[in-house]
Amino acid sequence: MYIFFFFFFFFKGGSEGLGFSLAKRIIKEKPKTITLMSRNVEKLKDAKKLILSEMKKEKPNLNIKINIIRCDLSVKASIKEAFDNVLINNSLDKEEDEENYNIAYRTRSRMQKMERNDIDICDINDIDVLICNAAYVSTEENNKLQMYDLIYTINTNIYGNIDIISKAIIHMKRKKTGLILFINTEGALYPIYGYSFYLMSKSSMWIYTHILDQELKYYNIHIANAFLPSIETPGFIQENLKKPEVTRKIEKLTNTINSDYAADKIINKLKQGRKFITLRFNGYMLSILHSGYRNPESYFDYLIYVSFSNLFIFISSLYKLYIEYIIKKKFHSILYN
Repeated sequence: MYIFFFFFFFFKGGSEGLGFSLAKRIIKEKPKTITLMSRNVEKLKDAKKLILSEMKKEKPNLNIKINIIRCDLSVKASIKEAFDNVLINNSLDKEEDEENYNIAYRTRSRMQKMERNDIDICDINDIDVLICNAAYVSTEENNKLQMYDLIYTINTNIYGNIDIISKAIIHMKRKKTGLILFINTEGALYPIYGYSFYLMSKSSMWIYTHILDQELKYYNIHIANAFLPSIETPGFIQENLKKPEVTRKIEKLTNTINSDYAADKIINKLKQGRKFITLRFNGYMLSILHSGYRNPESYFDYLIYVSFSNLFIFISSLYKLYIEYIIKKKFHSILYN
């Protein structure tokens, strides 16, 4: 079980959607610091204002520091600069908010020391919890995708995530504690038509984080994955504008869920020590179908895996048949009309 009190939370992709909902939910755990990171400066500022208003509603005397950091995960230099800013609490709006010139001066001084590797370890933030939510999604059939989509997907979803995670692990290892949550998708467990680049990146990150957990858990650093269905977010609405009709029909097999609801369930399961997080029946079924090479998280889970795996294999075969029917129907209409 993980206790979040006085933890430093670091969110990638926290300016809107699920990342923002997770940040709001974390307020209830009374962390010391929440840092949001995103490409869009205006959205970051808006997110901070909304979180501060949520804090007043939750408890007027809550003393949680909210940092906002600009970063483009597809650019190596941007990642390095952003991570350095995270370590020294150099929030994007700090100099705008702080009336005391000396505070801004000390921030710049610490940045210069960091560049010279001359900073005292006591001046650096602890990163207790890292939540990786940012991702680039391309929703088209493979023949309609461009090389740009592939390069940007790899740079953002794979390279950017690995770079940030690797940097965070260095600091977590130093104090022998840490938790990393990677926001994944059910599609990484059950590939869906129309998501070739996106699900390739998510599947590879699932393997990467699973191996990382094996390597790091004895340092008391734990890696969790949340495999989620479609979430109601601004990004999801944009995706729907370009999705192939086949993809939309397949996605109707599961319900889209509210981002605040998803955030609450994820944090509750994370607090229970879960590392393979799913939501609702479809997610639970997928967790059992993919239990073969995972250690069960409890004896009860192990009993369920053994007892119901055959039943869920049968149910999933019905899903597969129906999905194949949807795809076949599309190409049948193209070939014979």
